[in-house]
This record gives sequence, C-alpha cells and structure tokens, in this order.
Amino acid sequence: MNKNKTTIIKRSLLTISILVLASCSKQDVGSSNAKDDSLEQLNAVADMAANMAGKAEQDKGLPHRYQLQNPLPITEKGQWFKNAGLGLFIHWGPASIPDIEDVWRIRQAKKGEPNQPKVVPEDYYNRAPQGFTAEKYDPKMWLDAAKKAGFKYTVLTSKHHDGYTLWPTKHTDLGVQKYLDSKDLLQPYVDAARANDMKVGFYFSAVDWYLDKNYMNYKWGNDAIGWDFSGQPLARKSIKPLPMEIIEQKRQMAFEVMDKYRPDIWWWDTGLPVSYDETVKKYNPDMLFNNRGNFYHDGKKKGKFPGSHYVTPEGFHTLEWQYIKKLIEQDTAWEVCMTFNRSGWFYHANNDLGNQTGNLTDTLYALARIRSWQGNMLLNMSPREDGTLAPANYEAMEKMSNWMAWADVSVFDTKGTHFPEQSNVPITTSSDGKTWYLHARPGEQKDFNSWGRWKKPYYTHTEPGKPIKVQSVPAVTSVTLLRTGETIEFSYKNGELVIDNPPAGPDGLHEVIKLTLVEHK
Repeated sequence: MNKNKTTIIKRSLLTISILVLASCSKQDVGSSNAKDDSLEQLNAVADMAANMAGKAEQDKGLPHRYQLQNPLPITEKGQWFKNAGLGLFIHWGPASIPDIEDVWRIRQAKKGEPNQPKVVPEDYYNRAPQGFTAEKYDPKMWLDAAKKAGFKYTVLTSKHHDGYTLWPTKHTDLGVQKYLDSKDLLQPYVDAARANDMKVGFYFSAVDWYLDKNYMNYKWGNDAIGWDFSGQPLARKSIKPLPMEIIEQKRQMAFEVMDKYRPDIWWWDTGLPVSYDETVKKYNPDMLFNNRGNFYHDGKKKGKFPGSHYVTPEGFHTLEWQYIKKLIEQDTAWEVCMTFNRSGWFYHANNDLGNQTGNLTDTLYALARIRSWQGNMLLNMSPREDGTLAPANYEAMEKMSNWMAWADVSVFDTKGTHFPEQSNVPITTSSDGKTWYLHARPGEQKDFNSWGRWKKPYYTHTEPGKPIKVQSVPAVTSVTLLRTGETIEFSYKNGELVIDNPPAGPDGLHEVIKLTLVEHK
C-alpha cells in the first residue's frame, strides 16, 4: 500500500473516533479530561486498524475499502443485498465487559511507558472471558425491535480478534465451550433473525490473539521491542513464524460456522487462505463475502482466497461522492459500517458512553444519503456483557419504527438520482423512476454555524438555510409531504424545482417530499 493510500485510510478511521465521541453536537466535544483520554485511546485504536487493512491486489483509483478484489458474481438469490438498505451490526463478546472496554488495549502502550501495555494480554484473558456472562441474553428482543425499525439483515461477531468463540467449537479452548458450559450463543440469534425474516450474517476475524500468542509481538507498530503474552519485553526479531497448524485451526472454525448455521453473509475482518469451492459452493451458494477476506493478516498467502461480492467503506464520514460515483458506474454493491452507541464498536462503561447513542436525526439522514447513492448502512449496536442492550438503543429503534411506518417506501427498493450534482438534498426514486423522494434537511436550520463542524459529514452538499433546489427535473404533477399527504407549494421553471425546506417532523426526524412526475406516453 502506498503512502497516500495509507494516509487516507488512517485519517478516515481516526475520524470515526471523533464522530463517536462528538455524538454530533457541540456540547459533547472536549467537555472533560476523561473524554479527551477516551478520544486519544480511540484514535490509537483507529490507527492500528488502518495498518491492519492489508494491500489491495489492484489499484482502480479507489481507496482500499472501496476496492472489489477478485470479484465474485452475486447470485440471483443474493440480489436482495443490493436493495436491503439497512443492516444491524452487533459487536458482542468478552471485550464488552465494563473494566476492559476494548481488546485493543492489550496492544496499546501506556502513556509515557512505550514498552508497557495498557492491559497485559494475559490479564485480559484471565478476566474478560469470566466477566462475559450472557446471563440475560435474548436476541429476540434485539431483533424484534430491529425488525420494526426497518433493519433487513444482521451481522454478529462470531469470533473477534481476541479469539473467543460464541459457539461451542472443537478447534480452540477459548470460548463458550470453556466458560459458559458450551452454551451456543449463535443459534438463538439465527433463530430470532429467521423468525423476523432478516438475513443472517456473521463477522469472523482470522486474527486470533489467543491462538497466536506464542508467535506475535503484542505491541502494535514496528518498534524493535514490544511485549509478549505476559507483558514482558519481547524483541520483534525473536518471533517465530505462525505454524500452519494454527492457520488450519482457524480455517476449521470458519467452516464449522458456515456448516452449522449456513449464513447469508460472511463478514470477514482479515481473511484466511480458503477457496470459493470449500466455502460458498459447499455450504451456501448464495452466501455473500465482503472485501475484507482477500488478504491474510500475517502476510501468509498460502492457499486460495475466496474473492468478494461487495465493498465496505468504514465510517459514514469516509463516503466521498467521487468514489461512490465510481461504484455506481461499476454496479458494485457496497455497504458502510458505522457505530451508533457512543462508546465505539463494543460496549464501554467509561463515562456512561455505552449507554448513549449517537444523534438519531443525523443517523437517519445518513441513511437517506446512503440510499440515494444506492448503498447499504450497517449500523452497529453494542450489547452489554450480560446480553442486554441499553434503553437508549430501544428508544432509538422505536423512533425509527415510527418514521419507517410512513417513510420506508423512500429508502427500500429504491434507486438514486441527481444528488449531489443536481440537487442539494438526497433523492431516492421508485424502481420505475416515476416517483421521487426528496429527503428534506431535518428542519429549516437557518443558521449553519449552529450545526458545528461535527455535523458536516451528515449534511455536506445540502446547503443548510437555503431552499431545496433540484435541476433537470421532468414535468411534475404533484408535490406532497409523504408523511401527511398534504400539498406543498413549489416553483418550477426551466426544469428547476424550488421548495422551502420544511421544519423537522415528529421526534425531530427529517421529512420526505414526494414528487410525482408526468408520465410520458
């Protein structure tokens, strides 16, 4: 990966942390030293994640996360993904316990002590698995609420970087088979998703900081000296290559999940040397792979890689029209994953951030923008270690369900047009193109400065404080407010439609303007 690409990815991922802690409001920014420390830690995690991104096989003028490596055709039954619109990402595991907060702490140095970890790896593995109780786990509650809120598919962390498995595997001793009496946490999730007619996905990390413990330096970066599993100094040059036996263990774990649960989506986060024939063709011919499995985290390119069906830019702020336009032109399916709980991907008890969500108004407007660009939003929610979701999550999903009750037609089974080149608001259209849905800014917002810089990613190209304007509009027969059906005044001259931006609707969420075009005979 060249320097420019690495810089772009790092900057993008670092911004995730800023947006998470900002929660898109000025009063959240830098309000305490504790939050500043959290921001610094999340920045460091993002920096590490950027370096894990791997190298694309081909340069197509797109950032790494936008590149479809070794493209695989989407089957007829897999076409649902292109119109799905909204997916639920769930990060859950030992890293969810309150006094750990993030597994990446075992790879970060203490401030001012470059060769001492924030959390000794061995200490993490002695404490975190025991604290992960799942005693109140009821995925039906999660997914019943998600279904009403409009989510069409879901992706759960079956095994994250720490190596803990949420199913009773035969191929490692770290997981529910050791700590929860072999309680299968994946099957109830699959059952709840299927009962709600939601497609099932699993996140799977080929990185395994437990199995790899004797063959890795836990300090992230290129320092000559880091630390080992017990936190003792370790020279990088002394590390032995990872045996293929361990790689095979990971392969078998992946196959085990594919065989037992037959997922619709396999969400790689670093890959393994596996082939298309021994994965998709064997377990589910319609299973979709993201583009994060075409490289192996340790650089051992032994065996074949499965290829990928869709691309995964990370964090809403990374979406730039110049890149999205190319994806649309190439007819490349894409999905952006983004956090919702303010703690990040996993639940954090620090400063009560894990019990708070981001601004729902901004999140739904982000969804409108994503759908106007023909992509999917994979929105992450973070359960606690006992399996409960914060009340704020359920409150947000209830508000989403109220909005979806009338607005779903404007985000699902739609296409996009005009925005941002000929419109200052996102526009989705019916599949036949005869009806347009203009996603008004959430309120008149006459004073752009009151938004603050944290709002910029959500409202770029929308010209707050100005009327809605759309150029090159065919003749129209009616302009109405989708929620109520009431007629809206507009001006139409030389193909330009101008409408006053309406105030926000119920719960402060944005209104949608329905535009019916004149049918040409």
